[in-house]
Amino acid sequence: MFRRRLKDGDPYMVNQKVLGVFFGVAAGGMWAFEAVLGKMLFSSLTFVQVTASEVFYATLTAFAYLIVKGERLKLNRRNIGNSLFVGLLGTVFAPLLYFFGLTQTFAVNATLIAHLQPLFVAIFGSFFLKEKLHRRDLAAGVLIGLAVILITGRTAENLNQLKLGNLGDAVVFLAMLGWAIVAVPGKQLAGEVNSVVIVGYRFLIASAVFLPMLFFLRQFALSSFYQMLLGVIVGLGYIFYYEGLKRVKASQVALTELSAPFFAAILAWNLLGETTTPLQAIGALLLMSGLYVLTREKPVSEPSKQEINQEKESERRQKC
Repeated sequence: MFRRRLKDGDPYMVNQKVLGVFFGVAAGGMWAFEAVLGKMLFSSLTFVQVTASEVFYATLTAFAYLIVKGERLKLNRRNIGNSLFVGLLGTVFAPLLYFFGLTQTFAVNATLIAHLQPLFVAIFGSFFLKEKLHRRDLAAGVLIGLAVILITGRTAENLNQLKLGNLGDAVVFLAMLGWAIVAVPGKQLAGEVNSVVIVGYRFLIASAVFLPMLFFLRQFALSSFYQMLLGVIVGLGYIFYYEGLKRVKASQVALTELSAPFFAAILAWNLLGETTTPLQAIGALLLMSGLYVLTREKPVSEPSKQEINQEKESERRQKC
């Protein structure tokens, strides 16, 4: 079958880039809805029930998408260990910590703290996968560190008294670390398995944990429409994210996904009555700047004349 070669400026390629950006922004919107909707559900459900309902309906959403797309669902035996680790840490323990933390802090705080992940993914990648850290990574770390101080401090008075955040902020931070850690086996899995298949199985594994847990705690309750909506939103968030990755670079998707804190601020103000302080707004800008520096691709430098001459000389010697 003939396939048209794509060139820069090709209308089809431009449309794919636009779609990629759209999916990245849409994923950010889904993460913002997750925090605000989860906060609203706490009026009638425990954080365990909220986490479990998210997992159940996200599983159905992910597998419905995979079936429609006709994706191969089989996992190799060598991938089972990493899949279990990602499912248990990234989809059971980390979300439990996140929603518990959300009961103690603001939705905007939780969303901003959760978006510290790229920095710690880079750190863990350097330690476990031997990925090289550059100077810009350190500069990004400084900017993001300042952002954390401003976001959790909220006001100048709190900063003067060294009141940085609360229990909820600390627990959400631990959840974020959990998600960052699972990026290591997640990267290994992504080299062999479709990314959305990984998402489907991680939620399926979590469902197998939460189902007996809810019956044991006598907290099984799936009667609210908003519980279903929460799971569908999260499932769509993952699907949008990976659809974006198919069309644009990972760094570009990461930047468009940073729309989440802005959506969270608007939704939390309208639906929860939460306000964002001026210091938090500055912190959000520092966070965006730090993540931009972190995800910006290092430009490839042109070879110098000396390097070109050395390469030519090497080729000449090989011919001789």
